Amino acid sequence: MLKLPIRWRLTFWYAAALSLILLVFCGLLLPLSYHQLLARLDSQLHEELQEIFLESQIARTPEELNFSLQARFRQHETFDFIVYEPSQAVIFASSNVTREVIDELSSTPSNQSSETYGTFRVMEDRYYRVSSRTADGPNGKLIVRVLTPLDPVIADIQTLLALMAALLPLGLVLALLGGYFLAVRALAPVQHIVGVADSITISQLDRRIEVTNPHDELGHLAGTLNRLIARLEVAVDEIRRFTADASHELRTPLAILRSEAEFALRKSRTAEEYESTLRVVVDEATRLGTLADQLLTLSRQDAGLDAMRFEPVEIDPVILDVVESLTSLGESRGVHLKANCGSHAVVSGNDIRLSQVFFNILENAIKYSASGTMVEVESANVGDQVQVVIRDHGPGIPAEHLSHVFERFYRVDPSRNRAVGGSGLGLSIAKSIVSAHGGVIQIKSEIGEGTEVTISFSRHDARSKPGVDAEQNGNARQVSLPNTPT
Repeated sequence: MLKLPIRWRLTFWYAAALSLILLVFCGLLLPLSYHQLLARLDSQLHEELQEIFLESQIARTPEELNFSLQARFRQHETFDFIVYEPSQAVIFASSNVTREVIDELSSTPSNQSSETYGTFRVMEDRYYRVSSRTADGPNGKLIVRVLTPLDPVIADIQTLLALMAALLPLGLVLALLGGYFLAVRALAPVQHIVGVADSITISQLDRRIEVTNPHDELGHLAGTLNRLIARLEVAVDEIRRFTADASHELRTPLAILRSEAEFALRKSRTAEEYESTLRVVVDEATRLGTLADQLLTLSRQDAGLDAMRFEPVEIDPVILDVVESLTSLGESRGVHLKANCGSHAVVSGNDIRLSQVFFNILENAIKYSASGTMVEVESANVGDQVQVVIRDHGPGIPAEHLSHVFERFYRVDPSRNRAVGGSGLGLSIAKSIVSAHGGVIQIKSEIGEGTEVTISFSRHDARSKPGVDAEQNGNARQVSLPNTPT
């Protein structure tokens, strides 16, 4: 089926609706006009019938009746008159009444005691409107009839039909033109929206569609498209910034690898110098591999390709495994780790990804904590959720940076982050994984007081293990890793 443009569909619907209205109007107008003309004609017939009826009633002899009828009703411009005896014998007829009319009307019923009106056809092509009534004449009952041709009424109806036949096509043409004009006017804002939308490219995402009336449907459409373009602009800006930051992050270790290799190749070195160079190469290659893995993780998550298989996971063992794996890092930096896990909660998730969340946050806490400080991990049930709190006692994060710490490649102190080997992706990955688990991650910090990260998950089974919740605070599992003296 041919798909027409909306403007033509609107035009045809408008024309069809108007044509249907005109047809219905004409279909009602014709019979109403005909009945109205007949009603007016019957009113005139009634007046004439009353006059001849009175003449028939007051005449005392047949001669007097004939004289009166000849004098008053012999000639008339519009109406004709016939007076019958009950035997259908004609005692009077107007001069214009023909024998065919008399014979045709004589065969019709005529014993009515009140006025009757009817339409009769004579000689196949003439129609008459007839009014009849019985009257008391000088010698008994008489039948009085008044008639008039329906030619004027038929002519009026034919004129009306001809007028309709001429005006209906004209009305249809005007309906098509008017419908097309209205459709074009109604869809003009849509054309404007299409034109502006087509002109917006990846380099012109700052353009917006002008909203002339924000309260109608087209205004709502334009507003929705503007909001969509704004979201696209934000997304493209994030992609550009992500690409630029990723290129910058990748360029640094590559430059170090190249410089170290070139330095080693300039001349012969001692074994110790080669070993030192290879150690730098290994460190930078490890850093480059870690960054590539993080970028791949984020890219797969953004593309929806990193499908995680969820299953019931007990949260406390995951936390304790991560704490144990970070023991060596804490020892190397003189940071004491303390785990207080007493939730015994089960969440629906992926244990590997959850481990990555706790690992990234704990690693950051250790790296940015001063030697001799403590990093604490706690888990507890709060209603139908389990909350994991990771708290350090480091220098803290300025308030103006807190809303940006989960952004990719964002660094509160870029120079210091490079010194500890951070790429600025750990917290972004953590937040992405937490969101994929339907959880919430929050951070609060005060300068000189430290930083606290709270992660909340819905519990897969809110029922605690037997005998745990009754004495949860007293029986919480505590692990203090002897990294450094407390």
